Amino acid sequence: MPEAQVDTERALARLRARVEGEHIAPVTRSGSAPRRIGVNIWLRGLAAAATVALVATLLTVSGLAETILTIFEPKQLVAVPITVTDLNGAASFGAYGTLTWTEQPKPYDVPDVRTAAHDSGMTVLVPSNLPAGVGAPHYGVMNKTTATFTFSADKTKQAAAALQRTPPPMPANIDGSKLFITGGPAVVAYYSDSTNTTGATGATGASPFAGMPTLIVAQGRPPVVQSDGVTVEQLQSYLLAQPGISPQLAAQIRAIKDPSSTLPVPIPVDMATSKKVTVQGVEGIFVGDSTGLGSAVIWQKDGIVYGVAGTLTEQQVLAVANSLH
Repeated sequence: MPEAQVDTERALARLRARVEGEHIAPVTRSGSAPRRIGVNIWLRGLAAAATVALVATLLTVSGLAETILTIFEPKQLVAVPITVTDLNGAASFGAYGTLTWTEQPKPYDVPDVRTAAHDSGMTVLVPSNLPAGVGAPHYGVMNKTTATFTFSADKTKQAAAALQRTPPPMPANIDGSKLFITGGPAVVAYYSDSTNTTGATGATGASPFAGMPTLIVAQGRPPVVQSDGVTVEQLQSYLLAQPGISPQLAAQIRAIKDPSSTLPVPIPVDMATSKKVTVQGVEGIFVGDSTGLGSAVIWQKDGIVYGVAGTLTEQQVLAVANSLH
């Protein structure tokens, strides 16, 4: 597959702007001095999570089967290639209503894997196969988060007017309806180059892996979404008809065979390619950036989503992933 020639800096700028718009910020436990590398990694990790959440919630929820009225609980992942034009001018999720946190995301550093397991309530897997030059891990924990999103016709109109757009009218039964979202907990282990005390990597600014540690190993519980009664047909018709969402992307979302249990993973084709791989005995998604300087693999097993990423080759990333125990 030929590499796409695009403005990657613009793509990264759009991602960062959306994260900043949601006011996502890392925190540390009281009494402990924050580590700069920890803060940087959490910001980048949250940026990726925010991007997935934006697309998955705004678009995927609109394609769910009847169970959206009761629950959305993903048990498998699917790659959804997107381009800059697919979401060109699409409003952020906040333009359609108000997100109210009951338990906000509060990532913090922990001293070791035992503490990470205790705080998250999960069995934290560790790799037995590490590439040469990878340093000791630093661990961070993200607490379980809960939030409610309330749709608002008035807010949608105001946001559209500010952009000089005319979106389709919000149906009366969507206006005021709620989505109840639960996610996490999650654990991230980040490994820097043992020969580089700054934690920076050799990736360039054109790579989505730029500035990341040599290796990141993450795991967490996937999101669960409940609705208080809006119909699937009306939600789908309304959300996928919004200005700025391409017909091609909408068609991809509608084509998901089992949307009530499938979490789409957006793949920016201008920056990366993806393919299916077998990892830990299950199907996963491999993602390689267009520079050849970074890669990642994502999979779900036994109710947990896992990810391994870094400035490594496909062979190295898969070796680390398959060595987790």
